[in-house]
Amino acid sequence: MHVYPKLLGIFCLYVFAVKKCPIDDPVGVEEMIAETRGTIETATRVVATLMARVIILKTYLNDTFGRTRRESSPRQGSGSFGTAPTRNAQTSGRGREMNGQAFTESELMSDLPKKKFTGRCRLFVGNLPNEVKEQELKEMFSPHGDIAECYLSGKGFAFLRLDTRAHAESAKEAIDGRIIHGRPIRVRFAVHGAALRVKELSPTVSNEMLYHAFAHFGEVERAVHIVDEKGRPTGEGIVEFERKPSANEAISAIKDRVFLLTTLLRGPKPLVVEVLEPRDEDDGLAERMITRNAQLQKERELGPRFPQPNTFEFVYGMKWKELYDNERRRREGLESDLKEERKRLEADMELAYQDYQAQMLREEKLVVTDLQRRQQELERLEAARRSRMSGMSGPPSGMPQNSFNSGMSAAPSSDFGANMYGAPPPNVMNPMAFGGMGVPPPQMGGPPNGSGNYGAPPQVYIYLINKI
Repeated sequence: MHVYPKLLGIFCLYVFAVKKCPIDDPVGVEEMIAETRGTIETATRVVATLMARVIILKTYLNDTFGRTRRESSPRQGSGSFGTAPTRNAQTSGRGREMNGQAFTESELMSDLPKKKFTGRCRLFVGNLPNEVKEQELKEMFSPHGDIAECYLSGKGFAFLRLDTRAHAESAKEAIDGRIIHGRPIRVRFAVHGAALRVKELSPTVSNEMLYHAFAHFGEVERAVHIVDEKGRPTGEGIVEFERKPSANEAISAIKDRVFLLTTLLRGPKPLVVEVLEPRDEDDGLAERMITRNAQLQKERELGPRFPQPNTFEFVYGMKWKELYDNERRRREGLESDLKEERKRLEADMELAYQDYQAQMLREEKLVVTDLQRRQQELERLEAARRSRMSGMSGPPSGMPQNSFNSGMSAAPSSDFGANMYGAPPPNVMNPMAFGGMGVPPPQMGGPPNGSGNYGAPPQVYIYLINKI
């Protein structure tokens, strides 16, 4: 390896003191530089990830405190969802991945698909005569809409699925109570076996967000965040799947793990999912649906009244009212205790979240500091490499070219000067040229014993420093 003495000395000192790398191993030096560069690139990606998280957190805090509020407008029109982005659960067959990726504005503002023949369009037909045939049943309901399912049990009931909810409601209103073969048939909406009730929803969760979130578990027919009479979110919603296995999968996954939709100021709250209990709040219990028997006649012997004081009905009626009041007070007390526990947990989460933020900032600072140190180390290695490569390109300034060429072609010798330039440099043979140390000039002809390391005594490096 033919380089200038000054550059050789600097590089030998650095490699020997810092990396313990043989000075005649250029491959090792290149590997050191590549390793350092790869480490710095990794640290850069870590810093970029941390900065992205800080930006997301800052944006959320601004939204929470009202500095930058984005409001979602209600759905408009009945546009097709089939041309939506590839993330759409309907085109991908499976919803978005649960990796914490935020929803895009265009994704949430897109119209939800208008599905037909859903579970909400399924009707139950009861009190059917045994002589009713399937074709007769279809002819009875077909004027109100298209029929995709018609199951006749042969035991006095049947199920039909129409194309839309409006058509199913129309058929129910027109056919319920109709006399068929001398019997009044009964028409009700069938129980949706794949419907779930979702609790602990954030006020920022819209119908669209709920729909896309639960599409991960399977095809969703409908997703609604329930609001009160003033349009304020209640924190509860309904999600209806196309198939019951999808609903079971959602219940199992959310029960065993923590499922989050948003990030709240005081920490995210996991969702609670349970099977939706069907209730008929529209039709209720009609008189014709009540079975006539002796017990019914006995209970209806007396009508509406206010019993007189000190009578049997009055005394026990008051005891029942006291029990109602006691239940109400205990229920209110329990609800108050639960609210206090919620507040305490939210306060603890807020403090813990602040500590978490501080820890993240400290880690970010340490990563930035380490990145700066590694960047400086890489710059030093690059500078040494450039100096070394420039030193190999030609003789020092002021030296005759023929002397340099003769030195390049000369065989290696034990004399330092003769080995490098073909002739001893001035004062090399004078021991006093090494600062009066009386040390003979070093032998740089090659590594001893072929070990790959020069193993030169410390006087060599002192000599090189004096030469610098």
